[in-house]
Amino acid sequence: MEAIKIQGTSQYPTIVLDSEAGRFEFSGNSLPEDPKAFYEPILSWLDAYAQNPNPETVVRFKMVYYNTPSSKQIFQIFKKFEKMAASGHKVSVVWAYNEDDIDIKDAGKDLSDHIKLPFRLESYKE
Repeated sequence: MEAIKIQGTSQYPTIVLDSEAGRFEFSGNSLPEDPKAFYEPILSWLDAYAQNPNPETVVRFKMVYYNTPSSKQIFQIFKKFEKMAASGHKVSVVWAYNEDDIDIKDAGKDLSDHIKLPFRLESYKE
């Protein structure tokens, strides 16, 4: 399966979806003009990946900031992984946040309350 690798900018997150390497990472800012259009290929890739996922999938998020329209797309990404787990595949989430960033920590905690996946909050120091 062809990997997706997007180099982040101040407006777009860095995204790595590489099933062969076992890397599933989202990091940085997410403020695209059209979040639906930006995330559409990501959601399609996840649909294809769900047909034959790795024995274990660990999804890492290290977001710095994302706006409300992006949060809706990120929630859809979580729903894709949740669906994979519901069909018997091993999926877990690591939500990394800067120890000084209470907003991103709270966003991760909020997501963990709404998603049926093993979810680990992990702080880091910049």
